[in-house]
Amino acid sequence: MLTRGDVVVRGNRQGIVVTVTETRVLVVPIVWGTARLHRADVVPIAWEATFSLRGAIIHCGQWAWADAGRQKRVGQVCVETMRMVIAAMRREAEARQTERLPAGLVRSTLAFGPIMGSRGRRVGAPSLG
Repeated sequence: MLTRGDVVVRGNRQGIVVTVTETRVLVVPIVWGTARLHRADVVPIAWEATFSLRGAIIHCGQWAWADAGRQKRVGQVCVETMRMVIAAMRREAEARQTERLPAGLVRSTLAFGPIMGSRGRRVGAPSLG
């Protein structure tokens, strides 16, 4: 029986179980190599002896449901790594919800706000700050 935090393998793909139902599991993928970091990526801080996550990146923005019966458990991540994964998934969901809002609805966080028609900082222009 799979539980939260289990590292699972299906074919040549690895992932971490986030949620378990009766027949399905919510899995976030684990990627090795020099993949660019996304805002929802997590670097694991610890690993179990059965499965090393050294050099791995957990892509928390690409979660997917999978059949629980086809997943093979090979290890488990520590509690702190699971907390970081869940926090990253929440941040990603909030960011996606904000991105779906119509333009102009969210106030800009820039100091002076966007300047319409501006092409960036021009050489020789006076600075505003």
